[in-house]
Amino acid sequence: MEIDLKKENSRNVFLIMAASLVFSAFFQFSSASVTSLIKLAVVGSGSVMLSAVLLMITNILPQSVKHKFVFTRLKNELPACRVDQLCKKDSRIEYDLVKNRWPEVFADEIDGDTRNSRWYQQIYKPAKDTREVLQAHRTFLLYRDTFSGLTLIFLATIVWALIGDATITGQIKPVVFFIQGLLIILSLIAARISGNRFVVNAVAAAE
Repeated sequence: MEIDLKKENSRNVFLIMAASLVFSAFFQFSSASVTSLIKLAVVGSGSVMLSAVLLMITNILPQSVKHKFVFTRLKNELPACRVDQLCKKDSRIEYDLVKNRWPEVFADEIDGDTRNSRWYQQIYKPAKDTREVLQAHRTFLLYRDTFSGLTLIFLATIVWALIGDATITGQIKPVVFFIQGLLIILSLIAARISGNRFVVNAVAAAE
């Protein structure tokens, strides 16, 4: 039975997105006045609904688009396209051994897309159900989708700041953009690191 890692992560991604919106609302309505507290409660409730909508949008975004943004590459964006470079940097991997075992994957002359395809077929598929590979894959998908969701929240905040009704929220405070931007950067770094680790863990598990 195939394990749906993305479905397993949906709840966590939703909670992170909702927390980001509630946290932003807290700083936006930091005044202790009754009006601000009421607005904070209303916006906090709305944040849950908005998170659900943005999560649906995140789930229907093509994986290729998410990967291009996470790894900031238009071509050969997946980390397995660079599995040879990643393995050389990992102390767990004896590079000469893996190169001899999978010469079609680690050949110097092949392009990144071909390397990724061969890594998937020859290395990932045989090891995909091992504990370390499953956990690494799950973590990568979590941070990748979190990054996508937080980016959508940031874009929605910008749109609201430009065309939204200021009488409802007031002018969006700079601290809100700072918090959301910081969360995006942290999730981006985590997604990249976990994506690279996922690829190398598959090699280590398949050895």
